[in-house]
Amino acid sequence: MDGSTWERLLERFGQRVTLYQAGRGSDVKAFFQPVGERSAGEEATALGVAPEGKYLYLGPAEIDPEGVEELSWNGRFYHFIRVRAVPAGEKIAYRWALAEELDERSGA
Repeated sequence: MDGSTWERLLERFGQRVTLYQAGRGSDVKAFFQPVGERSAGEEATALGVAPEGKYLYLGPAEIDPEGVEELSWNGRFYHFIRVRAVPAGEKIAYRWALAEELDERSGA
């Protein structure tokens, strides 16, 4: 899949999320959804195994989630715990990340 195909998919089907870096928010379109659970503690997905209570982020190639402090979606806040660039040939096709919701009580 080339970058332009991915951009069209994000524009048409992606959700609007806000990424915060250095106190500034930027709205982007990305796929962001909870990772379901099949067996206690883990879920096998096409993109790997994720623990329960985590969220999958698939976003545009040009925005590296590595430096993102928080993500906001549907009035809730999340932080990335694992990020990867997914290559397509010599270029990055999209960004993959695993996120978890910030617990307001603990400040996590």
